[in-house]
Amino acid sequence: MQENEDQKQFFRDLGTSVEEAIGEVRGFEENYQAWMAGISEKLHGYAAQDFAAAFVFARNLSQVSDFNEFTRIQIAYIENSSQLFFNHAQDLAMTYAKLVLGAVTPPAFHLPG
Repeated sequence: MQENEDQKQFFRDLGTSVEEAIGEVRGFEENYQAWMAGISEKLHGYAAQDFAAAFVFARNLSQVSDFNEFTRIQIAYIENSSQLFFNHAQDLAMTYAKLVLGAVTPPAFHLPG
């Protein structure tokens, strides 16, 4: 009789534990979707900036009159593209760092005394 009650209690506790685990995973999944939507929006913005710079470069190339001007325009485009890349990389790294720091809860620190 007692063994039967122990088994029932075991399965009730197991069910409760599984429900809690599913709830935690669900919360993670909802946060992940929100984070991915934000990242997707950022990446879309980066691509828009890159394409805008490329169109300006193409427009400038269409007005070139000599090789020196072509070289100057190409160097300016390379510099601009490099700066955009580094700005995007820095912004994405900061976003990721904030995500990681927000996901990790540091242990409580108590001073002796």
